[in-house]
Amino acid sequence: MPNALLVYPKNPVTFWSFDEALRLIGKKSAFPPLGLLTIAGMMPDDYSLRVVDVNVHPLTDENLDWADIVITSSMIIHWNSLEEIIAQ
Repeated sequence: MPNALLVYPKNPVTFWSFDEALRLIGKKSAFPPLGLLTIAGMMPDDYSLRVVDVNVHPLTDENLDWADIVITSSMIIHWNSLEEIIAQ
């Protein structure tokens, strides 16, 4: 059974990231990784899946060692975080 790790990059600090509002309400992210969850729903049944949203939990070497394949979904605004994920 293959293991697929789905990774969502960190949102940069911008007006639209709502960092201050999230801090006030005790949350880490305003937007769930719906694209990755859609991909997860289309994966073959024999895959074991894990989702890591870097906005909520750091990507660890343990996650990467577990994975046979790493899948990500991002936009241009995530470029810096995506480069860090690729380097890791």
